[in-house]
Amino acid sequence: MQQFTKSHKAEVSACEHCGSKENLESAHVHGRDRNEIIDLILKDYTYNGVATVDIEKFEERFKDEHFPLERSILILCQPCHKNYDNSIPVNDKADISDWQEITGPLSEVIRSRTDYLPITLEPGDPELFKQELLVTKLAEIETTYKDGRIETKKWNAANFGSSSNVFGNLRSRFEFRAGNWQDKDIVKVHVRIKRNA
Repeated sequence: MQQFTKSHKAEVSACEHCGSKENLESAHVHGRDRNEIIDLILKDYTYNGVATVDIEKFEERFKDEHFPLERSILILCQPCHKNYDNSIPVNDKADISDWQEITGPLSEVIRSRTDYLPITLEPGDPELFKQELLVTKLAEIETTYKDGRIETKKWNAANFGSSSNVFGNLRSRFEFRAGNWQDKDIVKVHVRIKRNA
């Protein structure tokens, strides 16, 4: 998997949270880490608590479960990777969607600690993206969901100005606000400049 994630990192070429190009690392999406993928595969080969599996078939399934890479891997700079890894309580193995059931002060802590939606741009440099958006006034927003579904919408940026903030503008959208994107099972967003209307 390292060779696939290495080429994916080169392709993305910027932190999917803050846009930094420094010290990039590959991180597993919460709910899709190595152990969770292994457990998912072994369910099909387990009988009476004993797993019997052909190692070659297992390796092939393990690789397949990572694709498309956008579903399982985030490209983050070191500080964002650390923050992302720390955003799920170590002793809580519950799925993020299960956390909605928790009530009281703990739910607010969990909700605030998972306030992290990876957003990538194309072109990857936020300043270059902004310059191009100011000219074209049109982009495409690709939203990836937990189940692997990808939804594409146009972004008519007619009101986007030189003082506007790209990430701030995107994160202020109703579906991308803290709490809303978790409820909708959104795992990441990719936005590309649309050069031809």
